[in-house]
Amino acid sequence: MFPCFLLTVAFGTFFTLSDQTQTKFLADKRSIKNNRPVIGIVTQETNGKLLQFGSQYLVAVYVKFLESAGARAAPIFVNSSMEEVERMFHSLNGVILPGGHVKLNQSGYTTVGKKLLDLATKAYDQTGEVFPIWAECLGLELLALLIGERDVSKGQYDESLFSLTDARNISLRLELPSDYKSTKLLGSAPDYIINFITQQDINYNNHFRGITPETFNKDEKLKNFFQIVSINKDRKGKPFISTMEARKYPFYLFQWHPAKPQFEWSRVKDIKHTQEAILAGQYWANFFVNQARLSSHQFPSIKEEKAALMYNYNPVYTGNLITMLQCYFWK
Repeated sequence: MFPCFLLTVAFGTFFTLSDQTQTKFLADKRSIKNNRPVIGIVTQETNGKLLQFGSQYLVAVYVKFLESAGARAAPIFVNSSMEEVERMFHSLNGVILPGGHVKLNQSGYTTVGKKLLDLATKAYDQTGEVFPIWAECLGLELLALLIGERDVSKGQYDESLFSLTDARNISLRLELPSDYKSTKLLGSAPDYIINFITQQDINYNNHFRGITPETFNKDEKLKNFFQIVSINKDRKGKPFISTMEARKYPFYLFQWHPAKPQFEWSRVKDIKHTQEAILAGQYWANFFVNQARLSSHQFPSIKEEKAALMYNYNPVYTGNLITMLQCYFWK
């Protein structure tokens, strides 16, 4: 049995992880409460060309992302009652708030996301229960607005937190602060992962607004709640926060899309599919699923667990209509 992990990457180079690094890279086995994690993914209302398939949808890339690291996925519907959301919260081991294009002041995505944020925060404060939240692009915007106490009520939308960014369809290299090792996201990352994400343009962005470091540092609520993990500059050199995490809670926010290199293949998108990009994407998936293994939540019965899983639904090929290859739909 080999005492270390051996990874073959680009150009035949080998990276060896010592036993000590392995221990840091893996979830702490003393804290693991669940090796059968089920993670929820919040759906969104469909629009445009996708309306023909149903009223709600979920991009399949998030399901594949979770399954690649040994978790299962379950949809959380945006038309769920708050009682249903709370019941799912106590059954699931984490949640993804995916990227998308819905208007936050008009979507059930906001109502459901806020309820999950409140439940996860309360559970951690009261019992130390871990319920990790992965908020990507639109999800980052929602959590930043909620923590910054901006108005996202129906008919209202305080957008003062965001600045316009020229970062549509571009892969960039992350710029890390000097204290990145103090973060949960990268504190245990192997050196080769750090090299990949900072030395190569493999981190896919597709947004037209973001939070600048200047705005972040002037907002006491955001600054006290979150720690900056990475910054990027758009095509015109304007800086924006690309990754941040909650200082206290297991909440992780990405303005970019870590899973795209592994699972999306549009030829009109600047998505890199190098070996380095794939290994980096797998690192992010492993990290989040390892966080979910720290959650003790479970479904009340095996029957209810089976009924909730994504296996009950079939993805639809949408690559001939939009740039995402597959989506799940509900009518």
